[in-house]
Amino acid sequence: MIKLNFKATTTPDFSGFSFYVEEGRFFDVDDYAEAYGINSDDIDQQDIHNAQDAAGQLHPGEWLEVSHEFAE
Repeated sequence: MIKLNFKATTTPDFSGFSFYVEEGRFFDVDDYAEAYGINSDDIDQQDIHNAQDAAGQLHPGEWLEVSHEFAE
């Protein structure tokens, strides 16, 4: 099982490899899984829903930074 972590930020760091969702955009789990070479079916479905909700609640100038961890 893969757990998603996410937080809103107004200062995204585009110098490294991080996954950001811009305000006004939808969190696409398939894009995320492809970017990290993981199977989207292995991602916790509730986490996906929560990340999509969080992306929908961003304010102008905010980005949602999404990361993941492997849970047992």
